[in-house]
Amino acid sequence: MHNPSTIGYSFTRNFFSDLGILSQENIISVILFAMGLLVVGLNFILYFYSFMKLFNANTFIGKIGKAGSIFGIIGAIFFIIIGFTPHNFVHDSHIIAVNWAFRSFCLASLLLFYSMYNDSRFEWRYALGYLIFSLLIFFYIIVLEFGPSPRDSDFSLVFNVIAQKIIVLVFVLSVFYQSFGNASFLNKHNK
Repeated sequence: MHNPSTIGYSFTRNFFSDLGILSQENIISVILFAMGLLVVGLNFILYFYSFMKLFNANTFIGKIGKAGSIFGIIGAIFFIIIGFTPHNFVHDSHIIAVNWAFRSFCLASLLLFYSMYNDSRFEWRYALGYLIFSLLIFFYIIVLEFGPSPRDSDFSLVFNVIAQKIIVLVFVLSVFYQSFGNASFLNKHNK
């Protein structure tokens, strides 16, 4: 079973949040973890705020797109909260922030899929990217809600840790993929 007093970081037995464990020996990691999530959260806030401006608020599809962007901003705020709620100090707050971050991003990506798919200005493949992203986040939410507790066994711990690593990789790849769609959209519509 995982020993939280172990020195070092295990890719398969430590959550990313373990980098933010509040202790005197871990202070540099805590600062980097919190600042990293602050930067990620602020970038997502700017991204979704800017993305929101691409939708016409006078149409149903535009309202759905704006709602998706608002849920993206909410998810980004929860990412920031995750960084500043060390799970060994304020565990319940940390878990609530994690759960609502993923729920918010799931709703955001589902609503953005719908609005982009039904707006001819957007390429369908980038709308499809949001649909796939929302489904993968949904599966991760199922793991969080109904999967084995990481405290049950070593297998359960590894299962949950690897699931977290996969969803973080999905986030990175989704942002990378959507950046091409955003660049394409801006090139077409800013001329």
